[in-house]
Amino acid sequence: MILGDTATVAVPLFLLQALTTFLDGDGVPRLAAIGAVLIWPVVLHLYGLYPRYPRHVATSTLNEYPRIFHAALLSTLATWGWLILWGGHQLAASMFSLLAAVLVLLPLCRAGMRRAITGLVGPERLLLVGSGSATASVARTLDQRADIQVVEHVALPQQWHREGLERETSAHQLDQLVVTEHIDRVLLSTRELGDQAVGDFLHWSRRADVSLTVVPEHFDVVGVGASIDQVQGATVVSLQPPALSRTSRLLKRSLDVVGAATGIVVLLPVMVLIAVAVRLDSRGPVFFRQERIGKGGRRFRLAKFRTMVPDADAMVDRLMEQSSDPHWLQIENDPRVTRVGRVLRSTSLDELPQLYNVLVGHMSLVGPRPLSVRDDARVGGWGRGRLDITPGLTGLWQVVGRKTVPFEEMVKLDYVYVNNWSLWGDIKLLMQTLPAVIEGRGAR
Repeated sequence: MILGDTATVAVPLFLLQALTTFLDGDGVPRLAAIGAVLIWPVVLHLYGLYPRYPRHVATSTLNEYPRIFHAALLSTLATWGWLILWGGHQLAASMFSLLAAVLVLLPLCRAGMRRAITGLVGPERLLLVGSGSATASVARTLDQRADIQVVEHVALPQQWHREGLERETSAHQLDQLVVTEHIDRVLLSTRELGDQAVGDFLHWSRRADVSLTVVPEHFDVVGVGASIDQVQGATVVSLQPPALSRTSRLLKRSLDVVGAATGIVVLLPVMVLIAVAVRLDSRGPVFFRQERIGKGGRRFRLAKFRTMVPDADAMVDRLMEQSSDPHWLQIENDPRVTRVGRVLRSTSLDELPQLYNVLVGHMSLVGPRPLSVRDDARVGGWGRGRLDITPGLTGLWQVVGRKTVPFEEMVKLDYVYVNNWSLWGDIKLLMQTLPAVIEGRGAR
């Protein structure tokens, strides 16, 4: 990663040096240029971008980008000062071009390097220890990543269990499993842990030379917005109530208006072709409209391209008997879907008319899943907090797997999104949606 980042900075910097030397004759010694390049990996290292053991179980370039952005700003400033000392005033004046190039090239290079490293040494091998709904949820999500392989899921060893619980797994067997399966990271559920078990397990992970990630089962709806502190040696977790400031709401709405308006203009020819195909394929209207629950429980009419026969709603109760999920309809080869509808659903093109819902303010580009009146009635308690933010065209549920996500987990994902909203989080989810759609992740 260090070599890749250094090369990514060196190429545009030396091109700028050659250009300024050719145009103005104001070059700098090669040693000075090399020193300017070496500033970057030092600053990136100070920002924690070269950890020996990754802090996060699922490291991605998108998650790193805020740190990359800050490190690039500081590195550019340091490079400018360094070149001024060597008399390269013209080259120093072109630092904005260097920053712009690096902010584009560096994330692409790091993503490519991760793919190359995964291809050479294989994915990070993960061992799940203990049971719990949150652990199972994490495992389902990690199974979709190419850089992580869930090797095995075992019970918690007896010595770390709460009293009265019986398990066959022992610490010795866990040691053997780590060695024989070449485990890189252990994902530990806290549901069955005894009082001192976390400390003992951390000591064991250091001895076994594996990374340890703990899944706190009682905090599965908290997300990254929680802050951890120490009070007289006791670890405390502070949870702030979700609240979007006026500035945050304005930024989110601005992103929605610009994104929806641009999408409608660019995709209008595609939507016209889809409308013609729907009309020719089967009888019925081009658009399907359904009442959904929006922000604060207000109802609105959601628009989609029609993908089913006109009387599809009347068939729901009968088909629920075949559903794999008791809360909403999940069946393979739904008989209500038309030929064109299958193509539209697999590519998510049926949802393009919702750009209009976003433009008028019924929906957002990113947000909780817009539930029907029937499904919304099943959500109670803390889950109602998902209505604090406008529902979205995409969201965590879309990226994770859409209809393959169980109903209860979808509610948790929406609540986590509300609790941890950020503008960068919305942008990141928008960028992750396209690969999810191309892969057909969870499309039914």
